[in-house]
Amino acid sequence: MTEKHIAADAQGDDAEDFCRMCGFDEYRFWEAGWPTSMICACCGNESGIADMGAKSGSWAGLEGLHAFRGEWVGSGARWWNPRMKPRDWDLLEQLQNIPPVWRTPVPPPADLARRVAERPSYGSLGTETECRICGLSGQVFWRDGTPTETVCLSCGSVSGIDDLGTPGVWAALRGIRARRGYWVAVGAPWAVPAARPAEWDVLAQLARIPDDWR
Repeated sequence: MTEKHIAADAQGDDAEDFCRMCGFDEYRFWEAGWPTSMICACCGNESGIADMGAKSGSWAGLEGLHAFRGEWVGSGARWWNPRMKPRDWDLLEQLQNIPPVWRTPVPPPADLARRVAERPSYGSLGTETECRICGLSGQVFWRDGTPTETVCLSCGSVSGIDDLGTPGVWAALRGIRARRGYWVAVGAPWAVPAARPAEWDVLAQLARIPDDWR
């Protein structure tokens, strides 16, 4: 984090020269506690729209912001204004411009009994070998519509617990997108570091997420 971001963070909502969603830091997005309605050249978020109502300090307060970020990166992290994209742009490096107050705390522990009971009301694509949250391939996360409760080696999510959703329904995909948005915002750490490929590319992995879960 640069000195500019540290100063903005210390001022709370007084001045924010970074996009809360993607970390782009060329404009002023919030000032004196109010959004400037600036449209981010990177993710396309207009300050005061996708980031409105976000409250630091709790997962509930940031879940919506994480969800919008998760949708954006899940759809390829496309630049709203491609002409502004640096030649050597790095998604994870830019996301680190977002102060910790807009990236943490961690998701709360799942209510396992409740998640299991809710499973029948959510959707499935049959047998799924790509993680719905991060796109890792190779593990069997769902078999014939039933979750295997497999822990993803990459993002650490548990199938049938952390990835419940219904394709085409924003509210039902919010949890998946929020976990994805949180995961990339904290650096996309691998749950099992030894399993991470030497030439790993986070965007290439995210591109393997089936469209239904983006």
